[in-house]
Amino acid sequence: MATPANALDFAGFRARHGALVAELFGQVREQAETYTLDAETFLTALWRSIEKSKVAEDKIAAHLRALRIADVALAAACVEGSAKAWEILLETLRAPLRAAGRSMAGDRGEELADSLFGELYAKRASKLASYAGRSSLAGWLRAVLQQSWIDRLRSEKHVVQMDDDAPEPAAPPAADAVEQSQNARIVRGALASGMAALPPRQKLLLDFYYSHGLTLREAAALVGVHEATASRELDRARAALKSHLTEILRREHRLEAHAAEALLLNWDHAQETAAPSVLLKERL
Repeated sequence: MATPANALDFAGFRARHGALVAELFGQVREQAETYTLDAETFLTALWRSIEKSKVAEDKIAAHLRALRIADVALAAACVEGSAKAWEILLETLRAPLRAAGRSMAGDRGEELADSLFGELYAKRASKLASYAGRSSLAGWLRAVLQQSWIDRLRSEKHVVQMDDDAPEPAAPPAADAVEQSQNARIVRGALASGMAALPPRQKLLLDFYYSHGLTLREAAALVGVHEATASRELDRARAALKSHLTEILRREHRLEAHAAEALLLNWDHAQETAAPSVLLKERL
């Protein structure tokens, strides 16, 4: 009976398959030097693939030889935060992934694809590290993009537009649970509409900087602008978003400007993700 891969620890893997790993690393050494991927990081990436795929011990060599080694190396370097590796990833895969996004989501497809790159960068130690190399990196990203689109569609079903005749939802200091939930729906819907109205680059910067927690420099690099330009774009985006949110609450929910701002600042963000709360509470 074959022994499960998890019966072989990392040290045993290194001892038994080190020669093969060295051979495979030799195949990608030139590109690895381009983005400073070392042999130890490459070895760790292969071990992750074996663990994720639950490869039986007697099948490990065949599994390793069947991997998309160049893609594994590129993903491993990205996980380590190599700026050059990320540059290569974006240069080679952004266009095809945007095309895949357009086929899934129409006009929203390019934004969906770019947002995925930001998520992969922010969560590279978990999400991108889960790439096992059995399929191409491009194919794996298309599958992840498809799931992201499905998740977004499901999420948007929860955005409920309040009726024009609904009572003014200005909350008292101690709002009850029903009113808090109602207010959260109003703000969530306004926020979605406000974000949709922003230019694509501003929308991406807000998404990278707030939703994914990237630094200003990282967000700027992903959208291809200087850090100072990104800072100015963020300022414009925040101002435009505040204006748009206030106008939506005034026009669609009949709130005066002061009541709209109070609703945004007192929004019960415990029901939401942290990122919109930071954006609304700290930047309005």
